Amino acid sequence: MNASSQSTTAVTPQDQFRNPYAPRLVPAGEHFDVIEVEDRLGFEALGALYAHRVPVGPVISDRRYRRIGFLVPPVPAPHVSRMRAVGPRHHGRGSWITVPPADADDGPLVWLVPPSPEGRLTELRHVRAAIAEAARSLADSRPQAS
Repeated sequence: MNASSQSTTAVTPQDQFRNPYAPRLVPAGEHFDVIEVEDRLGFEALGALYAHRVPVGPVISDRRYRRIGFLVPPVPAPHVSRMRAVGPRHHGRGSWITVPPADADDGPLVWLVPPSPEGRLTELRHVRAAIAEAARSLADSRPQAS
């Protein structure tokens, strides 16, 4: 390889080579954390946030794994374990999150609520309260055994 091709490659931004329609793997914990729940609980929680007129930041839907992720401000140490098999998972520093392309409206990974230009995130306390409310609502709607 000659020196001119090395310098051209070195100064070319890597984003030029990236497929703009492909999901991206990004680190959590610096600019945002993600609270991930199963999709039924996530849709119910999103409805609760809207019903309470909470400003909602970005929300990701992973249709393959039936999971919803709420982007929240980063916290120094997650309060919810990332290792739990069920229930909410808090992905913070040390986690990597797959995010959909900005204009994805179809496919396995989409934005239910796309990022806003001002970079608003949903407050963690609001997401937790909405998840708790959604869990109660779903539990109340289950058929009772006689």
